[in-house]
Amino acid sequence: MEKLFNVLRRAAVLDCYANKPSREALGEIVDRLEAMIEEMIEYTLEHGASQKTLHMVFYEMYREQYPWLPTRVIKGPIEMLLGEQSLLESF
Repeated sequence: MEKLFNVLRRAAVLDCYANKPSREALGEIVDRLEAMIEEMIEYTLEHGASQKTLHMVFYEMYREQYPWLPTRVIKGPIEMLLGEQSLLESF
C-alpha cells in the first residue's frame, strides 16, 4: 500500500505565507485526502472498480462526510486513481 501512495503522491507549491490556522486547515484537507485515497485503492483492488463505480460508491458518501470540501477535492482522488489504473492492475 505504501508503494502506491509514493507513486500517487502529488505536490503543489503554494506561493503564500501560511499562518498557523492556514497550515492546520491545509493539514486537515491532506489528512482527509489520504484517507479517501486509501479507501478507494482498497475498494478498487478488491472489486476492480471503474471511475463510474468509484463515483457512485464514494462521491455522495464523501459529500455527506466532508461538506466543507470543494467538489474538485473529492473528485480528484477518483480521477487520479483511474489515471493510475495500470499501476493498480499490477498489484
